[in-house]
Amino acid sequence: MIASFHNHSKWSDGHTAFSEMFSYAEADGVDILGISDHFCVYPDGTSPDWSLSPGRLRDYLADVQSFVGKSGMEIRVGLEFDWFENHRDTIAAYVESTPLDYRIGAVHHVDRQQFDVSTGYWTAKSQEERDQVFIKYWALIRELAASSLFDIAAHLDLPKKLGFRAEADISGHVDAALDAIRDNNLAIELNTAGYGKPCADGYPSLDILRRCRRREIPVALSSDGHRPEHILFEFERGVAQLHQAGFTSIARFRERTRWFEPLSDALKSKRT
Repeated sequence: MIASFHNHSKWSDGHTAFSEMFSYAEADGVDILGISDHFCVYPDGTSPDWSLSPGRLRDYLADVQSFVGKSGMEIRVGLEFDWFENHRDTIAAYVESTPLDYRIGAVHHVDRQQFDVSTGYWTAKSQEERDQVFIKYWALIRELAASSLFDIAAHLDLPKKLGFRAEADISGHVDAALDAIRDNNLAIELNTAGYGKPCADGYPSLDILRRCRRREIPVALSSDGHRPEHILFEFERGVAQLHQAGFTSIARFRERTRWFEPLSDALKSKRT
């Protein structure tokens, strides 16, 4: 069964309306289409313009759910919630009161600065400072997982997106975050968007995927699609990398319930 859960529409920073994502995915043989637009609330309670705002949540849900039953393709609705340091009190009410099929937790900011948009963020830093960004990032992932609010930890290893990597040994910080993900029963995703970015690698790396597999952390396959044609971006490559990491099953989601299918069926549509 072909499923894609992590996608974005014009409700946040996607390039098209959900209706266009729906039509393209249906024609492409997708069995389960999930939409998970950004929901970012800063610690001061404001939201950026690239995020779905709290006041539009009801309309977002109604739009996506209006497509349920319109074809043989199943529809799932989620959100990608941004996490900041000590953020539970700020975000928990939104997370827990919104009826979703799955909740994605993500980190895009360290010290309130977004690290995945401009290379200038990285070039202005020494290598030691860059290493600290990675260390703080993994601490935030650990905190996100410990909140027990989420079902999926999004695009682990994201700070490498623009081609900058840690040179210090941060494996202990990575392992602590993965232990928290395991202990709080989250899944991760192999996010294939990274194959098309300067880092030229999935999020997370093969090494981190193997660490997840050793911990028996479940995995989903996602493209982080912001355009219809990216809904299944590099899925073949992603499946191959998951096989290489030792995974044999893949996670699916419905009404906050997780189940599994054989990884060997991840590219086989049941509608064709």
